[in-house]
Amino acid sequence: MLAREDSIRLWRLVTLVLVVCLASSLAGQEGLRRIHVGDTMPEFALSDVNGTTVLYGGKEARPLGIVVFQAGQSQRERLVTDIEALVQKLRLEGAVFDCLGVMTGPGASEYLRSRDRDARTAFPIFTDPNFAFWGRLGVIAAPTAVVVGADHKVQWIKAGYGYDFLAGFHAHLNKALGLTDAADASMHVETLANSSARARRDRHIQLARMLARKGRLESAIAELEKVRELEPNAVDVALELGEVLCRAGKNEAALKTATQVKAESNPDKARAMLISAWAKRQMGDLDAAGVILTEALALDPESPRILYESGKVHQARGESEKALVCYRRALAGVFGDNDVGSASHK
Repeated sequence: MLAREDSIRLWRLVTLVLVVCLASSLAGQEGLRRIHVGDTMPEFALSDVNGTTVLYGGKEARPLGIVVFQAGQSQRERLVTDIEALVQKLRLEGAVFDCLGVMTGPGASEYLRSRDRDARTAFPIFTDPNFAFWGRLGVIAAPTAVVVGADHKVQWIKAGYGYDFLAGFHAHLNKALGLTDAADASMHVETLANSSARARRDRHIQLARMLARKGRLESAIAELEKVRELEPNAVDVALELGEVLCRAGKNEAALKTATQVKAESNPDKARAMLISAWAKRQMGDLDAAGVILTEALALDPESPRILYESGKVHQARGESEKALVCYRRALAGVFGDNDVGSASHK
């Protein structure tokens, strides 16, 4: 019989060999056990939490992107938000394709019901409560992304949420849409590999903007603070943070952020002054806000945002006519309509 120490060493060796063999076998499978690049995507049917069913298959098809999630993933919210933003961007550019998520595991239905209507429309996510879809594709790890061409052929598979996950998904959707070729898609992902810090920065900013649009201001502030840790002297990040702080009513923090900005261009200087004036107005210091806005308009006379804030100050003072003049000029700047601006003098 082996001594206890020898048995332990043998067990550790066997375990190590098994782990290495498993890793090697998975690495050669491109992220799915049953579906590989070049295979025909099988027909499937999925339902959402409201009972709406989507069918895939038949002769007619559009390029398709699929992302498979697990309900309990720690980075689920960030990934879902990133993909929503990507899908909206591509569609605004005129791309015609389908994109959907599949979420498995306990808690999936509760999470999907909590999403707002715009998010569900931009990026619908369907449930897979019994892991049927998961098993049919042979998913190895979550998340897993799959891009399918209009010919029903699988063009790309990626398992695991690395820094290049979203970039790869974007690049290969472009390829499936005929906007780039394979070399361009590979270059897109390789470029990201050489600028991961920039990718992290952009991801935090993108997520912050999405959260701010949804009214989740505290979460948006947290994301922008993460960027400031990466780039303490980034003027654009500080200005964006200052504006979100104002929206959240954190006026003292907004003032501090605005005064610390080392802006060089007149538009950036004016934007920093806007944040200070916005915070001052919300704190009730209308005189100080008015003085700051006058200085800001000297730097950027046609800024709709500065003009709008000036209108808010005049309105708070009870100066209705002056407020209307500012609001009309702001509208003229937004719509490029000189008639609107001239109406302010009537």
